[in-house]
Amino acid sequence: MRFLLIPLLLVATNIAVNAADAVDFVTDVSPILNKYCVGCHNADDNEGGLRLDDHASLLAGGDTGLAVTAGAAGSSRMLLMTMGKIEPKMPPNDEPGPSVDEIETIAAWIDQGAVGPDGDMPIKTSLRTPRVEPDKDSPRPVTSIAVSADGSVRAIARFSAVQIMRADGTTISEVQGLPGKVNSLAFSHDAKHILVASGLTGAYGRAAIYRVDDAGVESEMLGHRDVLYSAVFSADGKWVATAGYDRVIKLWDRDTAKVVHELTGHNGAVYDLAFSHDSKVLASASADATIKVWNVETGKRLDTLSQGEGEMLAIDFTADGKFIVGCGADNRLRVWRLKSVNAPAINPLAVTRFVDESPLVGFAFAADSNHLAVLSQSGNVKLLDTVSWKQVASLESVPDTGTDIAFDAASDSVLISLMNGQVVSRTLPRSSDKQVLAAKPVTPIYMDLDALSVRSESDGNTLPRGAQVSGVISAAGEVDVYAWHANAGEVWAIDADKIGNSPIDPIVSILDSDDHPVLRTRLQAVRDSYFTFRGKDSMQSNDFRVFNWQDMNLGDYFYSSGEVSRLWKHPRGPDSGFDTYPGEGQRWTYFGTSGTTHALGEPGYVVRPLAGDESPIANGLPVFDVYYENDDDPMRIAGNASRLLFTAPRDGTFKVRITDTRGEGGEAFQYRLGVRAATPSFRPSITQLKGPIFKGTGREFIVRVDRIDGFDGPVTFTLDGLPKSVVSNSPIVIESGQRSAVGTLWVPETMSDEDLAPWQGEINVNVVATAEVLGRHVERSAGQLSKIKLSDGPSVIPSLHPLDHDVAEDETWVLQVRRGETVSARVRLRRKAGFDNEVSFGKEDSGRNATQGVYVDNIGLNGLLILAGSNEREFFLTADPTSVPGRRTFFLNANANGGVTTHPIIVEVLP
Repeated sequence: MRFLLIPLLLVATNIAVNAADAVDFVTDVSPILNKYCVGCHNADDNEGGLRLDDHASLLAGGDTGLAVTAGAAGSSRMLLMTMGKIEPKMPPNDEPGPSVDEIETIAAWIDQGAVGPDGDMPIKTSLRTPRVEPDKDSPRPVTSIAVSADGSVRAIARFSAVQIMRADGTTISEVQGLPGKVNSLAFSHDAKHILVASGLTGAYGRAAIYRVDDAGVESEMLGHRDVLYSAVFSADGKWVATAGYDRVIKLWDRDTAKVVHELTGHNGAVYDLAFSHDSKVLASASADATIKVWNVETGKRLDTLSQGEGEMLAIDFTADGKFIVGCGADNRLRVWRLKSVNAPAINPLAVTRFVDESPLVGFAFAADSNHLAVLSQSGNVKLLDTVSWKQVASLESVPDTGTDIAFDAASDSVLISLMNGQVVSRTLPRSSDKQVLAAKPVTPIYMDLDALSVRSESDGNTLPRGAQVSGVISAAGEVDVYAWHANAGEVWAIDADKIGNSPIDPIVSILDSDDHPVLRTRLQAVRDSYFTFRGKDSMQSNDFRVFNWQDMNLGDYFYSSGEVSRLWKHPRGPDSGFDTYPGEGQRWTYFGTSGTTHALGEPGYVVRPLAGDESPIANGLPVFDVYYENDDDPMRIAGNASRLLFTAPRDGTFKVRITDTRGEGGEAFQYRLGVRAATPSFRPSITQLKGPIFKGTGREFIVRVDRIDGFDGPVTFTLDGLPKSVVSNSPIVIESGQRSAVGTLWVPETMSDEDLAPWQGEINVNVVATAEVLGRHVERSAGQLSKIKLSDGPSVIPSLHPLDHDVAEDETWVLQVRRGETVSARVRLRRKAGFDNEVSFGKEDSGRNATQGVYVDNIGLNGLLILAGSNEREFFLTADPTSVPGRRTFFLNANANGGVTTHPIIVEVLP
């Protein structure tokens, strides 16, 4: 649709105009334009190329020519379009137009020469809108509150007024006659001044500094084209920052009330501002779902934090200056590590917490900075600690919609302003008031037993110690039950297998003496999600694409349809999802749950186990009870046989219930059930080298463990019998909870005759795995790396180098990275004559043997790749915040010559 000039509501030529009455553009005409026209004809939205928000733009006209002919109202295009003599008629028929008196006013102004103001248009303008008197009996909403740092002074704002009072409630002074709703209050550090942000919606924004003792105006800051939502002092008292609906942030010199910087870039209203405690950084929260970080001295944008899924409504910095905290309409509180202070940098997301089922309006830090109170739109008030950022309490909900929240140091409570005109207080709980009950958990007891006697509830037979019971589910729906006595803390392993080619798919569950299922744990949901892109079968361990994945951390437990999996590796690039444990093969399950199929769109939750008798937190998300029941081996060693570890919660008789998962039965549905003392253990294995070792390079192999009966500790593999010329990363440690690790055997390009002597023929190397199991040193053979050969002539020799200098290809240097940060290094190729192919070092699996949570980052769709004709590339190594500090060998594996590795280096993860 092509827009012509929007008419300025002109009049028929026969309207009489009293030329003797002078018409002022600012006081008489501009308010009419603002009321009917400026919404579509302004600096940001100038339909037909016409702006009506200032005099000069109005006289300049638009795409189709002049809108006003000075001195001739009847010849002005506005008049003709209003009369319908020029299409399109304006205003449109479905839009309100000016009254006869308003038309006469504009006509008189045109006939008097369409004279404008002397100089720029004034900031303060008024809207010509009907005044609606409020009901005298209705409470006036409290729109903002503030408390001084020491709690001695507080202020509450209502429409056009601010009341300043002492901690005991007595009034000190009152600010009256403000232009509209007051959206923000802030005390100076010495509590002698208060900064008030308000304005007239659709007209201008105003910030002003008042004296606390007499409400006198210290300074006034005008310059925004719409109402202000936030105005804040910097900690050093040098700056004032303001922002609001016009999407612009202004930095003012407090002493002169002059604009020093104008910060632009937000695409929505700016709702909140916060200075860092050293006054070097400003953060802004916006309706465009982003938080932006700015350098105060230069006014330059340092970073955009765009993980939000809705309007960002509140922002602040932690007292130590290390983190930015924000919340908003997506019901979540987010915490970022502050890295961009003096120069642009990525501020990594540290924590995301689902807090409430409704939008989060704001938050306030306690005086000790150890706790944070969060106010939701629904009126819920949640208390989080600022170490783990987990919810520790739910305070009493407020009786009406909350508008603001502030901490009161004088009473160790939070104050919350409400739309019903009240300000309510919520005292922070003392340590003795915590909702977590300190119940002592049951200590696991591992027994030195081979088996035990069990009794069949169906036939009453008692089996001798050391035997297993066999049975048959002879009819559909049939259930067999066996009972035994266990003492509190004893750990039992229940094994249910089919016999021979039996079609049974056994499922077992544990009942107490009253035939009630025995509770294993309770899982508190802390984030909500669902499956995107596609569903998952019951075994797939990779490419878990889930909603809100940016809010999830490695090691998080993920609950869906009764199954609990665990996140092992972040999505690596634009077309991937999470990998779950163990990172290869069929996925593991946790808390004895069984793998199941998940549909596209199926709900899922990040969960945490509740300890002992810990009470769930009322965060608006569900709590799941997990009972002792299992369909398939969680470690996937026994296929579809059932494996269940049971820790007796108390002394008593317990029962094993066994049936077919599908509810089927028949004489062929035969099973074997074992109830035995759990024996935590492991079974090690190795893979062989895929070809000879080329001089100047290495060849990798993989070590693995199958974990048995809940063993979760680290396992160390050592190699015995290597020639002294070989560089190896032995001992190789499979970390706690992991399944595998990668080793390499690397040999130099040049060797002496003495070093070459052992390589005449093939070499066999013994591999031994050791671990501490229940306080005992356990050693097991993992087999042999057999028939290892040495060969000349690799096509390419890859090597690792620091970013800023070269090292020898065989140097074991140290690359340091802090948790939550990313560092760079280089991979270099020394190509042999005639080899000019591209060389890939992998995609999601780029990087070998780093500690869990350390990975090659920013790989893109093609992975870590050196193109044909190139010999070097920078790569990035990121340490997840969950990675364990310490040293570990690291190398890359190139796809040339069947896979050749670099000389290993050391990657050191720092806290």
